[in-house]
Amino acid sequence: MTRALTSAASMLLLVLAAAAFASEPPRLRQEEAAPRPSGQRLSAEALGAIRPLAIQHNGREKPFDSFAWEMLQRITGAPRLNRQDPVATVLGILAQPERWRETPLITVPFLPLREALGLDRRTTHVSYQDLITTRRLMRMLPPIVAKQQRDEKLTMLEQETMDVYERFVTLNGLLEQELALVPSPQGSPDRAWRAITQADGYPEAARQAFWAGWSAVLTAVRKGSSERVVSAAREFTAQVRAQPAAAYPPAWRLRLEIAYNHVAPFAIARGLYALAILGLALGLAFERRRRLATLGMGALGAAFLVHGAGILLRVIIGGRPPVSNFYETMLWLPFVAVALGLGFERIYRVRYFALAAAVLAAIMLVLADHLPLDPSIAPVVAVLRSTLWLTIHVLTIVASYGALGLAMVLAHLYGGYSLASRGSHPALERLGIFLYRAIQVGVVLLAAGVMLGAVWANASWGRYWGWDPKETWALITLLWFLAMLHGRFAGWLRDVWIAVGTIAGFFLLLMTYYGVSFYLVGLHSYAGGTAKPLPPLLIGYLVAELLFMAVVSAAACRRQPSSV
Repeated sequence: MTRALTSAASMLLLVLAAAAFASEPPRLRQEEAAPRPSGQRLSAEALGAIRPLAIQHNGREKPFDSFAWEMLQRITGAPRLNRQDPVATVLGILAQPERWRETPLITVPFLPLREALGLDRRTTHVSYQDLITTRRLMRMLPPIVAKQQRDEKLTMLEQETMDVYERFVTLNGLLEQELALVPSPQGSPDRAWRAITQADGYPEAARQAFWAGWSAVLTAVRKGSSERVVSAAREFTAQVRAQPAAAYPPAWRLRLEIAYNHVAPFAIARGLYALAILGLALGLAFERRRRLATLGMGALGAAFLVHGAGILLRVIIGGRPPVSNFYETMLWLPFVAVALGLGFERIYRVRYFALAAAVLAAIMLVLADHLPLDPSIAPVVAVLRSTLWLTIHVLTIVASYGALGLAMVLAHLYGGYSLASRGSHPALERLGIFLYRAIQVGVVLLAAGVMLGAVWANASWGRYWGWDPKETWALITLLWFLAMLHGRFAGWLRDVWIAVGTIAGFFLLLMTYYGVSFYLVGLHSYAGGTAKPLPPLLIGYLVAELLFMAVVSAAACRRQPSSV
């Protein structure tokens, strides 16, 4: 009974950790109250009339609902301002720009840059007007631009400076009404939509009509007249829809994206995964409570379906594979892990795979919301549009990360049981086999992904292998796990050392997956972007893992000093 209680306590710690992270992403905390946007007084019907208005932004036609959310996320670092509807906030900025110039909206997360801009250390946001008045940001830009022209690598402070400048430019575009609301005119050689203030290529009468229609919307917003906003928005939408039909996205696609934004399938999946963790953990700790395990499996299956539906929606909306940026890989990776977990459960029916998959999926979905990643649905970069081989390669390589991530959680379960029972728990033998099976699947997928990547590299770059950082670290990770499989097969490594080695191998996997994309320069840097400060959460995780590995290893050495 004591062992069961100990196991239950350790499992509940995982549940509490997941619940602590399952809250919404932090919203903007401002040092002074922001203006209350006129749009805040608008009814749900008025905001609903604005949401499906199409706008071209970042190379894609999207509903105004997505545009508003992405603009606030980009400028402020949070999807909402003071819990207001993003559409209401952005409409308020557009309708009364003079009231928002003094509001600290632009996020400055990097402490050294705050000091360079003359901000207080605790001031996380700066206003548009302050950057204009002090001109400190503008004086920092010329030497950075000169380094970029010389193709020199920027320091972290310089990169953060450019990020703040881009946020400044983004906010300026809102304040100056630089909104691509008008489809390209018929016969135009390009597909770029026209700004509402210019509408080049259209007759003067049409340009004036577009501006008058949009001005009527903003006037109604300023007056807080919901009825007038609805009618003006519909009239303006009818105006732009009257242009060539092929240039305007279909209404069903706009509505589908709005539904995706508001349903938030990954938040629902995250909650269901947490429920699955609770049911499965208690079901394993108290074997007589089979209903708890059944509840956990049901929650896991429901979470898997919702998770898959969310990925499918992104594929339909974006019209591309679900792994075109780092955020999307953090959705695909746990989805594969859960699929594998359910597949293993179909064979073994032991609940360990299900619990490990639920833990990994919950943590990954929480991190996807809390890490500074761009979750918007953006067009795929040019290099990723090239061949079908690349799509298969990326899907396979990220799937291997999911399988090895599943093995990593199983390794923690093995280590926890080993510590709690001093190496004599009856589940350890089975867990050792399950861990071995998960690593086998991960190695097969990783090897296939590396080989598929070589095929694509030859087609794209004219060589199969070039020792690019991503290629090198993927090979190192593959060799590490191959060595572990061989060591276990040959009898050189016992299961406890396989568990410790799996956690150590996960460090290599993190470097391959995260470190190369964000901190090394190479042909795969497009996947993650430029270098950012090392997240404190990652540092804390690495320290905790090292301590866990040390404790498990020390306990194993005390029990079997000659078994290493």
